[in-house]
Amino acid sequence: MAAYAQEKKKRTARVRVMYAPSRDAAQQMIAVLKLHGIDAVLEGGVKDIYSIDDVSGEEIMVLPEDLEQARDLLSEMTGSPIQEPAEESSGKKAVISIILASAALLLLFLLRGIIS
Repeated sequence: MAAYAQEKKKRTARVRVMYAPSRDAAQQMIAVLKLHGIDAVLEGGVKDIYSIDDVSGEEIMVLPEDLEQARDLLSEMTGSPIQEPAEESSGKKAVISIILASAALLLLFLLRGIIS
């Protein structure tokens, strides 16, 4: 039974193709993907906090095996290449580590002033 559940989860796990700027745009993109036989769904989302542009949007999600075809179709539709979603990178981890270390040092500095 557990093996069946894991296999089903693998088949239904979806990956992000891109963020659409609005719900209407996302629904149009999903309609195009479905016309080409790609099972796409819409999820509301917030972009990675390190994104340069607007952090809100609608995520367009597809099955992993449809990802490349979906990117190609949406590139044609939008007129620009679809970038791969940013993965958790070592650079992001480094930035988070630096922020946490800075916060810890600040806290120690403040506590030292209170205790003295």
